[in-house]
Amino acid sequence: MDITVILPVYNERDNLRLLLTEIEQALDPLRRTYEVIAVDDGSRDGTIQVLEALAREKSYLNVVFLRQNFGQAAAFDAGFRHASGRIIVTMDSDLQNDPLDIPKMIGLLEEGAGCDFVSGWRKKRKDGIFLRSIPSRIANTLIRTVTKTKVHDLGCSLKVYRREITDELKLYGEMHRFIAVLVESFGARVSEIEVNHRPRHSGTSKYGILRTFKVLLDLITVWFMRGYHTKPIYLFGGAGFAMLAFSFLSSAYVLYEKLHNEVWVHKNPLFIISMIFGLVGVQFIGMGIIAELIIRTYYESQYKSSYSISRTLGFPTRKCVEL
Repeated sequence: MDITVILPVYNERDNLRLLLTEIEQALDPLRRTYEVIAVDDGSRDGTIQVLEALAREKSYLNVVFLRQNFGQAAAFDAGFRHASGRIIVTMDSDLQNDPLDIPKMIGLLEEGAGCDFVSGWRKKRKDGIFLRSIPSRIANTLIRTVTKTKVHDLGCSLKVYRREITDELKLYGEMHRFIAVLVESFGARVSEIEVNHRPRHSGTSKYGILRTFKVLLDLITVWFMRGYHTKPIYLFGGAGFAMLAFSFLSSAYVLYEKLHNEVWVHKNPLFIISMIFGLVGVQFIGMGIIAELIIRTYYESQYKSSYSISRTLGFPTRKCVEL
């Protein structure tokens, strides 16, 4: 299979037929084999019946039904695990993403030296300013500041991947917003292209201002996983040594105050503060050592590697040399 299009679906019964028609119109001219995987995320509005009917009509449509509403990240991950295409496309099922952008994104993925991942940029958004656009821009700015990613629109679902990337990508919680950041952490080549964004004409939005707080919590996780997931001792140990240094310096100052200014320990609160920092510093170093043991158990027990291979050359034709 050349192309797999993954659609997370949640209460979108009125949009699916038109969306599939638009996907056909966008992909048929490419003259490549393709499939569409619709992942129903616990719909309750009749979407399941619509998907069942469409699956009987359209041979390219496959459907994965989740038992309940697990969220968009889980739907994407389920689609990745069932995809058979060498190029993977993800997009929303609310008709706001334009399928006609898919061919040019695939072209960018394959042109010249090529790249591994192309993300859509909804530069001219067509949804609510206060409930969608402004919170999304704030979240994007915050994520870009913390992670140093070059991608502008981290919330755009219209993305194109090489199969090797989605095989490595594991999504949890609300991590779909951090896909570009996670892909960059693999060392993948990332590009971004402006895409058409359309107003929603049917159904209701699944996003709200409260999701911004979830993004903040996930941002902490991504920041840690991107920078310290293979060396947590650097974070915890560094913080621990900093606290021990403060404890030592403040204790030295307490001793100076006692010897030169006759300020006794029981009258100097800095002594208690220095002891607290010393104890917390030792605990942080201990946490770093425990985290290192957990990381090593995680990798070694599952035979996982701490690196990502782009490609190999020569292995299938390698021959033994007679001496």
